[in-house]
Amino acid sequence: MYNETMDKNNREYTDKFTDFSKKSISDFILYNSGIEYCEAGYSYGPKRRDYHFIHFVKEGKGSLEINDKKFEVHENQLFIVPAGEISTYTAAMDSPWKYSWIGFLGIQSHNYVQMLMQSSEEHFVLDCADAELYETKIMKIIDMSNDDSTASFLKINGVMYDIIGTLLEECIKHSNTSYSSSVSSKAVRYMDLHYHDDIHISDIADFAGIHPSYLAGVFKSEMGISPKKYLTNLKINKAKELLIATEDPINIIGSSVGFSDALSFSKFFRKETSLSPSQYRKDYKK
Repeated sequence: MYNETMDKNNREYTDKFTDFSKKSISDFILYNSGIEYCEAGYSYGPKRRDYHFIHFVKEGKGSLEINDKKFEVHENQLFIVPAGEISTYTAAMDSPWKYSWIGFLGIQSHNYVQMLMQSSEEHFVLDCADAELYETKIMKIIDMSNDDSTASFLKINGVMYDIIGTLLEECIKHSNTSYSSSVSSKAVRYMDLHYHDDIHISDIADFAGIHPSYLAGVFKSEMGISPKKYLTNLKINKAKELLIATEDPINIIGSSVGFSDALSFSKFFRKETSLSPSQYRKDYKK
């Protein structure tokens, strides 16, 4: 049966300013957002996405199935599904949920998702004080989406930053964890700020005040990859971004990600991507 009231409350916006390939090498960028008041038993999935997304449950309840686990989610809770994970979520029959959501990706997005997930023992499900607050912010994105201007694009992504910043502040403040002062977070901050320098794992360990071997173990445990791999991914993604977005010569791009000459940068880039920087630019730059 057609429900006119429900239809008016189901709204969605998918960013149309940036190609998906360029989104993945941006620092942090919106993919989509929306509001949905679900019918009883409405289910979505199982499905894998290439971007992270967060649903904020304003009213009602439902369930999330991910990693062979099932979580019950209710009013003023949110659930996170990281990119690449297969998930299914289903509205309850007796009290179907009303939620808003935001999807995002980019080089820094994994860090934000990990920070949020580590603030909760259940990882994928977190409490929030007022899910309607996030719906209001997401509605701002949708209301601005009819304007195709660059100003609108920047304002929309500004709201997304506000949403994630507000959420991090809320969740980590009430968490028993201390991610903000953890070894891994210090290492990530150092690499994010110094990837353009010729830094080594020993430099990162010195900054965190620990032995390199201890850093490697803790970082792998908390982040799922080694610090060396994180730094490699960061340099490669930044280099890809510059190759696509600029006309800078290869030696300048190499210098921008911590290499003293074009040859060493080209060898590094080819090893990680199987393409030379010049070939990557030719294949992907429009």
